[in-house]
Amino acid sequence: MNVILAAHGAGDGSEANRGLLKLADALRARRPGVRFGCAFWKGTPSFEEAARNSRGQGPVVVPIMASDGYYARRRLPQEWAKGDPSRSFVIAPPIGTLPAFPCILATKVGEAVTDMTRRGLNPVVLLVGHGTTRVRSSGDAARWVRDELALSFPHTEILTAFLDESPYLSEVAGSLGGRPVVAAPLLLGGGPHVLVDLAGALRAPRTSSGLGHLTETLKILPPILEWPELASLTLEVVDAASRVPASPGPSPPAWRACAGWTRCRTSSLGAATHPNSGREGGGRVRLPASISVPLRAGSPPAP
Repeated sequence: MNVILAAHGAGDGSEANRGLLKLADALRARRPGVRFGCAFWKGTPSFEEAARNSRGQGPVVVPIMASDGYYARRRLPQEWAKGDPSRSFVIAPPIGTLPAFPCILATKVGEAVTDMTRRGLNPVVLLVGHGTTRVRSSGDAARWVRDELALSFPHTEILTAFLDESPYLSEVAGSLGGRPVVAAPLLLGGGPHVLVDLAGALRAPRTSSGLGHLTETLKILPPILEWPELASLTLEVVDAASRVPASPGPSPPAWRACAGWTRCRTSSLGAATHPNSGREGGGRVRLPASISVPLRAGSPPAP
């Protein structure tokens, strides 16, 4: 079996790219019979180069991405089809849309919230995604995770903010002032987006109160590539892919539990909705589809 981990990346040698290569090493150690490789939008090999190198091998491409946004939905299938017009590959759902994803995050959030609560604080949980105005579904994953966490933490205020779409991180951070915050980056690497953009926006209102206040009232959780659970989450996708039929068709019962697989022209955030209105204007957030099939090579990307 040939598996390619696909990520946006931040250039060769960057922390994000090194993190993906490290994940591939960990997966090889756990599954020595599976060939694991990497591909990057920014880095080498590129999506197209990796597709060309694995042409005819029937690879499973796993987007190590937090959402079903622009790069997962458009750039990845377009670039991969350029390098492999043989239609021999399968693109899995982004790991951030898998049902296990919010469960893992809930454990991390719960530990941080409990720690602050024991110290007499009442923190806000802030989920920070990248977002984009190019594909509306980019922010849907973060809003879905927010709604899932709201079920686990009904007495905790949970907000979303984005770097590149509304509500913007700078605006939300400014509105929170010095309130205690547990920030969860829905971002892969710990590069400038986390260390500069996120940390800077949340620390600014607190610096006037001194370092002690900053330490006590702000907790930034690790980015996704630093999660010890990421390898197991990725293997869930790989195991589901091994049960995918050779051609698109009705989903067999054996893999109905694998949410998020997509047929061409459909999103991995399916038609099911969550009734929770959230805290930012209400609305219904679409959840990952529970029954679907993989995106095949050559399929036109969803609009």
